[in-house]
Amino acid sequence: MINNHSEELITLQKIGFSVNPLNKAFGTLGEVWKYSNQINEQREKLLYDIDGLVVKLNNNVLTEAIGVVGKTPRAWCAIKFAPDEVVSKLIGVIWQVGRTGKLTPVVEIEPVILQGTTVRRATLHNLKNFKALNLRKNDYLVIRKAGDIIPEVVQVVK
Repeated sequence: MINNHSEELITLQKIGFSVNPLNKAFGTLGEVWKYSNQINEQREKLLYDIDGLVVKLNNNVLTEAIGVVGKTPRAWCAIKFAPDEVVSKLIGVIWQVGRTGKLTPVVEIEPVILQGTTVRRATLHNLKNFKALNLRKNDYLVIRKAGDIIPEVVQVVK
């Protein structure tokens, strides 16, 4: 039996699986937090996108004893990084009809690069958000990707 996650990764690497070289074992939560901050600072230089880290208890016996909730071991957690945000100028608002017939307000903005893609539109999600933002043509908007996928308006720059 393999006693810890670090040994599992070494075994997988020996039999030919790719293992992320950023994996590390730490003795304290403080060390984990410090490392997560280092990775967050380096993430734009990585060859792939990440939105955080998964932290796992390295002791397999304790991991099994702690148990599982749903499909997720209680000995695992995620540290999510703050999403990248950019500012762009509002060109206009259109109303998009979804597959269920729901109307969704969408802003058209000056093209801007966000997490490797050119964004020209961003969702306002619903009428309540549209009214709350009180948008005006030529306003500057803070845009981010919700769930690192869907561009959304965060706020108007005053």
